[in-house]
Amino acid sequence: MAFEQRPFTLPETQPMTYVALVADYTGRYAHVYGNANSWVNYIDQLEDIGCEVIENQTNDYEIDPSENLTEYMEECGVVPIESLLKTTDFVPHP
Repeated sequence: MAFEQRPFTLPETQPMTYVALVADYTGRYAHVYGNANSWVNYIDQLEDIGCEVIENQTNDYEIDPSENLTEYMEECGVVPIESLLKTTDFVPHP
């Protein structure tokens, strides 16, 4: 009996919210959050805008997609990366 072989494909992953501890060029730290398909992809996004990624801190937060994420993160002192770039004196790494 012969078995039919089908090509193996991995399903595309859904974006997930990650929290990272990052540092700017002057050594100041911040907790930022954003969406990516993987932690590695999120690191790439952060490094592309000049952040030094120190640590994945996603597991330290209770991220519930059904709740207001912005409000929860504000209460925790975590900012979206766009806010860090536009409303602070963040100094990107060259």
